[in-house]
Amino acid sequence: MSAGRRLATALAAAAVIVSPTLVAAAPAGAVPSAEGRTPDSAVSTRDVQPLAPPAPLVRSAPDSAKAAARSYRRPLFAFWGKKYNRLDGFGFTTAVRGSGTGIQVQAAWKTYRGVKPILPKKVFVQARVDGGKWTRVAGARGKVGRTLVTARIPDHVVPAGIVAQTVDYRLRTKKITKGPKRARRSVASDPVTVRFENQAMYTGDQARFYAPIANLCPNASVTIDTAGITEDHTGVFDWQYGITIDAATLATLTQEPEVSKLGISIHECAHAKQFYNWGGTNQDWSALVARSAEVFVADDNPDPNVATVPMAPAWSPLEHAADCAKELISPERYRTYGGYCNPAEYAAAGLLWQNQRY
Repeated sequence: MSAGRRLATALAAAAVIVSPTLVAAAPAGAVPSAEGRTPDSAVSTRDVQPLAPPAPLVRSAPDSAKAAARSYRRPLFAFWGKKYNRLDGFGFTTAVRGSGTGIQVQAAWKTYRGVKPILPKKVFVQARVDGGKWTRVAGARGKVGRTLVTARIPDHVVPAGIVAQTVDYRLRTKKITKGPKRARRSVASDPVTVRFENQAMYTGDQARFYAPIANLCPNASVTIDTAGITEDHTGVFDWQYGITIDAATLATLTQEPEVSKLGISIHECAHAKQFYNWGGTNQDWSALVARSAEVFVADDNPDPNVATVPMAPAWSPLEHAADCAKELISPERYRTYGGYCNPAEYAAAGLLWQNQRY
């Protein structure tokens, strides 16, 4: 940072992705059956790498009147490039969401002049649907922080009869009224892009796996694919792409009952509830993890006549919470991370279905 000349700021953030699925297990009270599958790790990072701060802007002294004039035409306040934007606090700029979901947009900002930057009084949010015209989003306003401009976007609802809409969002400042006249201007950030899917238009396996959670997670998106699912996973909740189900692999498991396969959606729906009930951003991750560890513990059934399903190596409080929540809806325990859901854990897990935090 060059002394007394400008302030350059940016964010370096890591993407954290919950990648849950359930372990194949026998009926309640029995030892899990071996189907050649292993449990998912509770938390993993994938695809999106941590971002380094942008390189400082070095302003050399102008060596001519023309260079000086060009310098003063630079905006007083500007945004870094798309690389440093954030969607829901993560280091990605594209995402898939279900209709009826809101998002958070963040963009790193910079200024060329002054130890104390001249900040815009207002930052608006603009959107364009399917490549159309940019329009202001009602009820959304950006807040200028130390390194980022942050805005919470209201829920976007896809109109009836439309399969999906691709919406670009960007931040735009009101024109600054101070400083050199040639540098007073409105500036816009590079956009982030969200594909909103209309769940009412789902067909085939998408409709099949959305049906069990239509009333539990009505705003969730369901993708049928193997992208992002590694090892022997058959389902995952991903903070960038929502719920993904590997229907092709599940089709080969002919001995597994349908109720168990559909239970995967319910388990992943519980993870979605964890995410959104805690604010739906990466910034809320640590609070969710800490609270889950306080409530969901590793214990056995106190009834000596009922065997506890052994805990899988990937057992974690977050996964155990999703198991307990799933069992409140679908009691079968063909797939589970193991352990015992005590009454307090069932009560806490039930709060997820009421859109509350446990």
